[in-house]
Parts: sequence; structure tokens; C-alpha cells
Amino acid sequence: MIIKNLKNKIYKTLKNTEKLTGTDNVYIAKHGSYLTVGNIISIITAFILSIAFARLLPKETYGEYKYILSIFGLLALSSLSGINTAIVRGVAMGFDSVFKNGLLVKLKWSLLGSIASICLAIYFLIIGNSIFAISFLIISIFLPFFKAGEAYQFYLSGKKLFKKKTTYTTISQILSTILLIITLFLTKSLIILIFVYFASYSILRILFSILTINKYPSNKKNDPETISYGKHLSAIQILGLIANEADKILLFFFLGPIQLAIYSFAALPIQHIQSPFQTIQELALPKFSTQENGKIKKTLPKKLFKSIFFISIIIIIYIFIAPYFFKIFYPQYLESIFYSQLLSLTLLVFPMSMMLLALLAKKKTKELYKISIINPIFQILLLILLVPSFGIIGIIIAKIISQILYFFTTLYSFKKI
Repeated sequence: MIIKNLKNKIYKTLKNTEKLTGTDNVYIAKHGSYLTVGNIISIITAFILSIAFARLLPKETYGEYKYILSIFGLLALSSLSGINTAIVRGVAMGFDSVFKNGLLVKLKWSLLGSIASICLAIYFLIIGNSIFAISFLIISIFLPFFKAGEAYQFYLSGKKLFKKKTTYTTISQILSTILLIITLFLTKSLIILIFVYFASYSILRILFSILTINKYPSNKKNDPETISYGKHLSAIQILGLIANEADKILLFFFLGPIQLAIYSFAALPIQHIQSPFQTIQELALPKFSTQENGKIKKTLPKKLFKSIFFISIIIIIYIFIAPYFFKIFYPQYLESIFYSQLLSLTLLVFPMSMMLLALLAKKKTKELYKISIINPIFQILLLILLVPSFGIIGIIIAKIISQILYFFTTLYSFKKI
């Protein structure tokens, strides 16, 4: 009886505060608590791993590790990442069969990335870099399983089984992190690190995909447009994904692995700060998919401008504590402090991605294409112009300017819903 009364009080409190937040607080509390716990565990494990990398791995080797992962990000374009979003949307609308269909499509197209990875391995072998050659051979083996195996996460999100999704992804991250840390204590070999990273995640993702298929059988309803829409989304995302990796690849090419290591550690805290907002995005996509356009257009802008104020406070706090944070946890990377403080300014525009999410949910393909072409091309051009002369500062300037453009183009497209 006491527990029931407590639940009723919590429910009433959440409902009463909805006018203040402009959000479905009951929905967030019900499903978001699992994702929040998962996010906290994810941040902690990633943080522990970053400390291990900072203290146990030479800067040059870490820079090479990040460079290979950035190239992998380009190779993974073949896995059609837009299928993931389409699966969430399709399953949320009751078309469960899109999960299996999407998984098979991702597996098949990922083979192109494997072929490209083999070609890169041959190239590096010809120029005498056997370490990179073997690393890309390893990637060619695991890429299809690594990328296709993640599809189960989006099926569970579409079904709003956030607790189960969080459980599976958390187990994967913890086990993979433990294996990587053990590897760092035993060896500084880049090849072994690459193998452990891709092998651990690939095997666990495939296991959880099989478990999901067996434990949560899907209905036979299928939407033939979902996979087609997923391919459109993949095409839309190509330039954006290239822009996301271009900064690291250009920095490695012009200034070498040590500068890339310094930049990577500058960006790490900012990535962790973004994680809670990504949780909100994950909750929002299934919700937006079944919500009326008029309601989204009326309520979303108010929520976002409130969140920008909240993020501004977070940025100010972070700029103040960053020097102490790096001195305690990353003393090997004190050069990263100033860059990290500047990078925190890019968080201001992060809430605008919710408007982009609304466009995704409502299949506004034309608007999505405009945003995905204009903004990334502008950012890539800025990076090409600024990185050779200004290095890490050039990257940050390019990101801030392109984020301002992203703000206005997304807002303009959202208003047309």
C-alpha cells in the first residue's frame, strides 16, 4: 500500500511539472531511467578506459589507434547506418519484420566495406607499413558483424524495450572495456588492440542479436518503404559522417599521431557531456514517429530554447573545472585543456539535433538532404583550408562556424514541417 501511494505521488508530481518542462515527464521517467543508468555506466566504463589509454599507451600509438578507427568510420559507410533509424521508426509503427530485413541488408552491404578495407591493407603493405596493413585486414573480417550486429539495439528501441536494450549494450561495453584494459597492461601492440576491440564487440553484438530474435519474436508485418527509407537516410548521412571523421584524418595527415592524440583527449569530455542528450534523442524518435506534426512544431522549439540555457550553464562550469579535471585524470595530456574548453562551445547547438530528429521521424527527405549536403560540405571545406595552417585550432574554428550554419538551416527546415 505504501509503495502504491508513493507511485501515485510520483506520477502526480511528474504530471504537474509537465507544464513547466513542456515534456511528457511520465514517459521519460518510465523509459528514460533505464537509458540513464545505461548511460552512466557507459560514461564510467569509457572514462576508465580513457585513463588506461592515457597512462599506459604512448601518445603516438594512441594517435595511430584513433586514426585507424577514423578510417574505419569511413569504411563503415557501406553498412547503411540510416537503416538503424528506419528500424526504430518502422518497429515503433508496428512493422516488426523490418528488423530482420534491415539486419540482412546491413550485413550484405557491409561486405563492400570489407573489400575496401582489404584494398587499404594492400596499399599499406606496398608502402611498407605492415602494422596498418594487418590492422585493416582485421577490420575487413569483423566489419560486417560489428555494424550489422548493432541492429538489435534499434529493434528494442522501436519496441520501447529500453531496459533490455540497456542491459545488452551495457554488458557488451563492460566486457569489451575489461578486455581492452587487460590488453593494455599486457602489450602496447596496436595490432592486438585493434583485434581485441573489433573481435569483442562483434562477437557480443552477434550473440545479443541472436538472443533478441529468439526472445522477442517479431510479427510478420512489413513495410516495404522502410528499407528504402533507410537507404535514403544512409545516403543523407554520408557527407555528415565523412565530416565527422575528416578532422581526425586531416590532423593525422598534416601534423601526425601525437597531435591527433592531444585533440582526441580534448574532445573526450565533450563527448561524455553529450551522452545524456543522446538518451533523450533515443526516447524521442519512437515518440515523434507516432505524434502529429502540429504538436511537434508547437511544443518542441520551447523545450529546445530552455535546454540551450541549461547547456550554457554546463559549459561555464566545464570551462572552470577542465584544468583540474585534466591534471587529476589525464596529466599526460595537459596540452588538451585549452582545446577542450573551446570545444565545449559546440554543445550550444546540440539541442538543434532534436529538430533534425523530428524531420527524420516524419520522413521529410527533401529537407534532410538539404541539411546533410550544405552543412557537411561547408565543414569539410573549412577543415581542408584551416587544418594545414592552424592544426587543432583550425578544427575548432571550422566546427563552431559550421555549427552556426547547422543551427539556421535546421531551424529553417523544421519551420516548414
